[in-house]
Amino acid sequence: MDKRPCKQVSFASLTMEITRSGHSTIALRGKEVTLVIDPCPPSYGCVAKWSTPNAVLVSHDHPGHSFTDNITDTCRIFRGPGEYEIGGAFITGLSSYHDDENGAVRGKNTVFVIEMEGLTICHVGDLGHPLSGSLARGVGKVDILCLPVGDVTTLSVSSARALALSVEARYILPMHYRTDAARSELEPVDTFLTTMGVPQAESKPKLMVTATSLPMSPQVVVLTCESRAA
Repeated sequence: MDKRPCKQVSFASLTMEITRSGHSTIALRGKEVTLVIDPCPPSYGCVAKWSTPNAVLVSHDHPGHSFTDNITDTCRIFRGPGEYEIGGAFITGLSSYHDDENGAVRGKNTVFVIEMEGLTICHVGDLGHPLSGSLARGVGKVDILCLPVGDVTTLSVSSARALALSVEARYILPMHYRTDAARSELEPVDTFLTTMGVPQAESKPKLMVTATSLPMSPQVVVLTCESRAA
């Protein structure tokens, strides 16, 4: 029997870089792997902040969330519920709906929970209903929550706030809201900030985080998005 001690991994030195490239497009860059979630098309007005991802996660096939035209053949694409693993990242896709009528209006949606660099990240896609039952248990508590806050076609603003509080997220990253480039029917991010009681959220081009650098109380960070040149 091999009695060598198990190798212990210190997550304190593992830094994750998180960027947003428009709409609900979030990129997670770790030591060994880069994941891109819900890639949007260039028409949404932002510069992609990743080079070659190892995997793309698609929560649903609507045009603003599933632009894979420029993805190379070496990149894996994960769609729908299931368990996936790549480069030390463990991904769970949980079945949900894009509306509060069991998908009758806008269809199905996948909530992704990602274990990576000692952190738990949840990207809820275009979730259209509150967390409950097996879905709530599957999500559990998360460190970083990527949350649609524009109302209209996803969660209401008040439901988005309730979800953020229920999963006890340390970082809340708003997405899927009105911008100058697209989706004028959505609420602006300021509506959500007001609901959260945040008069002025921190804005930054990227979030650098480790498992030991998480804030003690929830923080809302608005990830800025560079406009494309005309």
